Amino acid sequence: MTADFPGNACPVGSRVGFTARRQPLSGVVAELQHARAVVAASDGSRWKVPYALLTVVERVPERECTLAEVEALAHELLARHVAESGLDAGWSFAFDLATSRGGVCRPAEKSIGLSVSYCHRATRAEIADTLLHEIAHGIVGVRHQHDAVWRAKAREIGCTAERCHDVSHTPARWVGACGCGKRWLRQRLSRHLRRGARCARCDGEITWRRNTDLSPFAAS
Repeated sequence: MTADFPGNACPVGSRVGFTARRQPLSGVVAELQHARAVVAASDGSRWKVPYALLTVVERVPERECTLAEVEALAHELLARHVAESGLDAGWSFAFDLATSRGGVCRPAEKSIGLSVSYCHRATRAEIADTLLHEIAHGIVGVRHQHDAVWRAKAREIGCTAERCHDVSHTPARWVGACGCGKRWLRQRLSRHLRRGARCARCDGEITWRRNTDLSPFAAS
């Protein structure tokens, strides 16, 4: 996936309009998919709408970098570390639609990827750090995961060597609650969570519902 991905026109949180069953509807983009956006409509329903059928009412802007700028930065860093840091030649970069992680290194494919929604909400410094994080994996090999060898190489090439980012970039699909008031947010529900998961605090059964609160992501 490249910077001209059609979902770039309506990042998560953008307000959009569309027509369904011959009725005009409006809502907020909750998730980006390859050919369509998942839109949380104002009546609480969810719709998968092809990008070509969306009217963008208010677009959430990128925090600092456009996808084209991210793509250029990725190619620049890959070229630099092939030349200077021992990264094998032939590595490529692509965007993907991950909803929880920021970046990924795929050694078998010699490919590094970043989530589109992560790039929309992260700063340039955070994006660069994530790219360096994945490049370090590419240099030392997958067997090192996040061990001392990986950390040393990551710091050597200018990465913070943190294991995880803290950028919230896609609203959780599910909200869980129990009798004591504790809440859980999840992108996906395993069979265990769907069937009888209980709260460790009160032993109450956790009930799940679709998350309709997109306010932290919505255009203001």
